[in-house]
Amino acid sequence: YTTECNDPLSGLLWATVSDLSTLRLRIERIPPVRDLARLPEPLFDRRRLREALTLPVVIPEGAGPAALRAAAIAASWFAVQADYRGAHFPVSRGLPERGDALVLAAGPDAVPGLALPRMDGPTLALIAHPEDPFGTLLVLGGRTEAELASAALALAAGRGTLAGELARVAAPVIPPRQPYDAPRWIRTDGPVALGSLVDREALQSSGYAPGPVRVPLRTSPDIVTFRGWGFPLDLRFRAPDGPIVDVSASRLDVAVSGAYLRSFRLADPEGWIPTRWLTDRIWAFFGADPAVRHGRAVIPPWTLLGENELQLRFDMRPLNRGDCVDVPADPRASIDPDSTVDLSRLVRYARMPSLGFFASAGFPFTRMADLSGTAAVMAERASPLEQGALLDLVGQLAAVTGVAATGLQVVAPTQLQSVAGRDLLVVGALGRNPALGALLREAAVRVEGERLTLALPDAFQEARAVLLDAPSRAERTRASAALGTLGEGFGALLGAPSPLQSGRSVIALTGTTPAALAQMAAALRDPALQPLIQGDTALLAQGRVQSFRTQAPYGVGDPPWWLWPQLWAGQHWERALLFLLAAGALLALPIYWILRRRAVSRLRSRTHS
Repeated sequence: YTTECNDPLSGLLWATVSDLSTLRLRIERIPPVRDLARLPEPLFDRRRLREALTLPVVIPEGAGPAALRAAAIAASWFAVQADYRGAHFPVSRGLPERGDALVLAAGPDAVPGLALPRMDGPTLALIAHPEDPFGTLLVLGGRTEAELASAALALAAGRGTLAGELARVAAPVIPPRQPYDAPRWIRTDGPVALGSLVDREALQSSGYAPGPVRVPLRTSPDIVTFRGWGFPLDLRFRAPDGPIVDVSASRLDVAVSGAYLRSFRLADPEGWIPTRWLTDRIWAFFGADPAVRHGRAVIPPWTLLGENELQLRFDMRPLNRGDCVDVPADPRASIDPDSTVDLSRLVRYARMPSLGFFASAGFPFTRMADLSGTAAVMAERASPLEQGALLDLVGQLAAVTGVAATGLQVVAPTQLQSVAGRDLLVVGALGRNPALGALLREAAVRVEGERLTLALPDAFQEARAVLLDAPSRAERTRASAALGTLGEGFGALLGAPSPLQSGRSVIALTGTTPAALAQMAAALRDPALQPLIQGDTALLAQGRVQSFRTQAPYGVGDPPWWLWPQLWAGQHWERALLFLLAAGALLALPIYWILRRRAVSRLRSRTHS
């Protein structure tokens, strides 16, 4: 390289760590501390930052809707603790051979081979696995299934009052939640400081090319603004002091979920020094810090689809200070915590069904953070795979909002009318859940026995595509061909309007077998397959996802009247033309009537004269 005047930042310098290097660890497993006050430990360790949670759930044979609700509430609470890691809840009828598990026990003899403590009411208990001294079983117990649900609610809402290995609990009073108040979603009632979304240390950067500063911007994806106006992002940032970086090449790049927005200089060019001197004096006179620079960007609404992230990356280039002159190796820059983002101008409205919204943000079910607007419809004798798919889905929805699913209801197919005012999540293999056929009767894709069918488009399909935003004839034909060529063992995710009440939605997770259904549920957790789930029909066969739009959309939300022309016209020029012609006719008719009246009046006056 060179023998003198080394540049520590030169790309010619490199080092290699030998693959023969070794690391020796001596690990001794410590018996777990079983204390309800330490939950979710020992069943889940938050210090495992990159490991997904897999927690087996023991649900006895013949468990009813109340027991399934209890399991879903408890599973969702663990999924909230796992957060970004993900969570999987395989269901079995008996205890796993080793390890930890969540056990539902309605009565002392509910789980064969397991000695349970006496339960005189809703009970939470941590007991040792009978075959594994390092395994721990969290028991949700009670005399009835209703008491199991009370124990699950106590786990989700009253962990701070629990202690010891066993606790008799009562169902807590949980205050009702408001729409869109999920704690993991950004507020939309005014400007929000970035310092309130992440720790202040996370807004610091060091080095010439550090990784981006990441700020979560999670929200519900049903976002509409007038003419697509974006949301203001007001940034304040500090560049390194002194002549360290080359200001002509150094910048702060702004992006949202990988979509580039704009860049800002870290300092003014040298030609602007007099102007900067004057500006600094003005800011100092009003009490502001002249070292803090300001920038403004606009976040387009189409970039906010649920799991969003604001990415702020400092790109600092070292200043050439001449030969044999040291260059600081670790410059520091930061984003001011008082920087704000403002989503207050949005309107809540979405065209449904949208499996993309469901896969990315759980919409419309996550509109209520505790799923109090959601009901799960399960067959009376659902298999363990179907029950596990339900727990995985509910856990995924709870991880989006950060709230356990304490408001969820679970019903049998014969109880649909009791949950007519809720969004419905239907889980069941084809031919095993009678609710599938009843709830999808208004969908384009329908259930006929143990197969899915789609009627071919009629002669008016293209007209509906223009006026009602329905899919084109070509797309319907493509979806029909895909359904006709599917073999055995495919899974499906279907979206449709609820036939029980307008404005409500149905999402059906199904498949030819319970195993295929479970694979479709796993696809919702797969980072590679999840983005492919779109439209209103998604099919999974041989590890490949195909998505289609087969029906006209319906609106969810209550937009103001002045947005309706924009929502109807959208990106369709022919609709905009029809709207202009209709508006011209509405204006021309009264003008023609007025002019006609005046002409008749003049003729009459001339006749009388």
